[in-house]
Amino acid sequence: MNFDQLSVRVEKYAAKVREEARAGFVKFRDLLTINVLEGMIIPKKCLCVAIEKGAVSIAYGTRFLSKPAIKGLKRFAFDGGKYPTPDEMTLALNEAADIFGARGASIVLSVPRPWFIVRTAEMPLVVKDNLTSVIAYELDRLTPLGPAEAMYDFSVISEENERIKLLIVAMRAQTLQPYMDALEINHLSAQRVTTSITGFGTVCRVLGTGGETTVCLDIRNDGYDGCTIKEGVLHSTVSENFLENEGDNLELIKEGLAPMLRELETGEIPPVVLVSSAPRYENIQNEIGLPVRPVTKDDLKAKFGAEIDDELTGPLGGLVEEIWPGQKGFNLAGKGFQAEKKNPVTRITMVLLGIIVLAMALNLIVPLYMEKTRVDRIEGQIASRRNEVKAIEALRQEASTIDADITSVRNFKESAPMSLDIMKELTTILQKNVWLTRLRITGETVEIEGYASSATEILPKLEQSGQFRKVEFSSPTIRDMRLNADRFVIKMEIEGFDKKMGAKPISEKK
Repeated sequence: MNFDQLSVRVEKYAAKVREEARAGFVKFRDLLTINVLEGMIIPKKCLCVAIEKGAVSIAYGTRFLSKPAIKGLKRFAFDGGKYPTPDEMTLALNEAADIFGARGASIVLSVPRPWFIVRTAEMPLVVKDNLTSVIAYELDRLTPLGPAEAMYDFSVISEENERIKLLIVAMRAQTLQPYMDALEINHLSAQRVTTSITGFGTVCRVLGTGGETTVCLDIRNDGYDGCTIKEGVLHSTVSENFLENEGDNLELIKEGLAPMLRELETGEIPPVVLVSSAPRYENIQNEIGLPVRPVTKDDLKAKFGAEIDDELTGPLGGLVEEIWPGQKGFNLAGKGFQAEKKNPVTRITMVLLGIIVLAMALNLIVPLYMEKTRVDRIEGQIASRRNEVKAIEALRQEASTIDADITSVRNFKESAPMSLDIMKELTTILQKNVWLTRLRITGETVEIEGYASSATEILPKLEQSGQFRKVEFSSPTIRDMRLNADRFVIKMEIEGFDKKMGAKPISEKK
């Protein structure tokens, strides 16, 4: 490895460390500056500024009692057909804030399609928990931009076959920096940086089609933007500039959408194509072969409750991402951390935080104090009855000793069979012409000696008994001619004997 390669790796690692430190700082700052009442009791105000070619479009909305409302939209046109300068943007923003009465509202910037690039990438599923750092490290490989010079964000498209598929949106930070500086000069700041195409996708997602897959097509005078949404997730995008005549434009839209449509798994129900400015392209449904639903002013009014021109969906999308419940758009300024800046801490928030801290302290201290008081009272009662307690403890120990003795006797009785039971069993089994001269009972064995007319007849009878096993002669049988009988010595084991009791002899009879 040469010095240049080592320097590149060190620089990438340093960038990764900086991003992680920044993420930790942002989370800590957001925790301290969160306004718990904004959008609930205190109305949340937002202005979305969409930078377009030859114009600046601004949408204003609020959220109060968790209910969003679109208050107004306005477009400021500029000469030259070029993108407005930073000063022109701030001038339009200040004028719109005065018209809408939106001073102090949070600001969202929506950048045009030519300013950013969209890439899809696949990675091993094991990096899921550390995606932000991994993308920061690999951004210069996935896009033409490095993490230090880029503003970017990403979303997860799918997870399957141990792979995770991502959609990455990135732009050069230097392109937007003059606009951010102009806002700062006017004592303003952008809370979030989104894109025109993802904003229109959000509008389509809120409008809904009733299906799992939606194709969104935003047709402008100079070109079009398209995207696909599957199960509420942005999957792919496409964008083209128009040629001069309308016929070529329609053909250009068809060719641009073709690769994106081929990737869709239509199944039995084909996806619906939501199109803005559809009246200018009445034959688009026949060309692309899918059902087309135009996004009209009536649709926008029915959903958002305001008169909205269908050509103002750019700023509307960024606004909806900010104030609409359940919607989460891209934030290129967050660099993948999805960290949304909060308003400074309000006095009410500080009071509420103080109340919460006090309540937590009381919740810890009061139970401890009450428990200590109760323990002291119990200890006082114990001290006053100390002699009685000692007498009770002595009786308890004595009772425990007696219980242990009883348990030992019971265990011995249950584990070792009684000699009387064994003698009774032998009396029952042996014939009348058999007499014993010796009976020896140990812990697990029984040994008998005696005389019988035929010693071999005794073994089967003993083996049939339920109390004996392994019955055998322990010494040769001798025929006593004087008594005309066999002298035998038989040894056997007791059935079911608990060997834990040992082999100490229990009794011996002669």
